[in-house]
Amino acid sequence: MSKKSAAGKFLAFGVFVGIVALIVAMWKASRPVEDPWENEPRISEPQQPVESREADIAEVRTLIEES
Repeated sequence: MSKKSAAGKFLAFGVFVGIVALIVAMWKASRPVEDPWENEPRISEPQQPVESREADIAEVRTLIEES
């Protein structure tokens, strides 16, 4: 075996490894990224509508006195 032959084999092996590494990098880059906010948790029970949002004067006075 001459030095040229060994150097050529080493160069060919290096090119082969480089191509494999490039293919693996392209494959990893093409995989979709999972979005953690894509699937938000659903509320187990629907919210019940509020019948009346207005408070009478007595309730407001008690809230003010407590704070």
